[in-house]
Amino acid sequence: MPTEEELVSMDARIAAASMGAWVPVLETRGATGGASCIRISPATAVDDDEMYLSRFVNGERVQVGPDLQLDADLDFIASARQDMPRLVAEVRRLRGLLQGDGDRRHAAFVALRELGRSLDHRDRADAGRGLAAFADLREALGPLLELVLDPGDTFVTRVTTEAVLRRMDRAGLTVVASAMAVADANHSDWIHTAVVDVFSIFSEDRDRARQLCEEMLRDADDRVALGARRLHDILAEIDPVLRPA
Repeated sequence: MPTEEELVSMDARIAAASMGAWVPVLETRGATGGASCIRISPATAVDDDEMYLSRFVNGERVQVGPDLQLDADLDFIASARQDMPRLVAEVRRLRGLLQGDGDRRHAAFVALRELGRSLDHRDRADAGRGLAAFADLREALGPLLELVLDPGDTFVTRVTTEAVLRRMDRAGLTVVASAMAVADANHSDWIHTAVVDVFSIFSEDRDRARQLCEEMLRDADDRVALGARRLHDILAEIDPVLRPA
């Protein structure tokens, strides 16, 4: 069975990948006269967002379509985007049963994590607010990142970002920094708005957050370090309303 560290690494890779759904468009399944590909987030992409894969055997490039083996590989990759989060969640659920895990806090975390997968953006926003309380748990990073980078509604992005930032600690800042390192322009704008909303009141809060970001610049995770730099730059531009007398 995977260790918790391995599951956390899987969560991080899932959160960093382009948001789903990933849809395999295969020439062997329905020829279109083009090349097989994976279509990414067809419901939210402004333009066609597609991923193509080339395969080389003994130095020779396999035709991109139709090719049975290549299409099978593309089908596997596309399905993994949807399958992996479910598998990781199921491993954790079964592990809890095997360990006789009756801890109410853990049960609340699991319930909120499942709520975060709802099709209703209001449910996902509520999950973001609730999961912020668990940001110090390593297994919460993946679910929180998915909500901050929610592909369906940036309201979820703003609400979740504000909730984790209002923790005023490194755990919350790490979630936001990790998201900022990979966020597109639209999500970045809403994250920026949330940062300004949270840290525009008290200068002490802003200054403490800047200090934590400076520490995070040396984080072993390159993504956290990159996001911390971007977050620090935003904080540096904020002029809080209230300062110590």
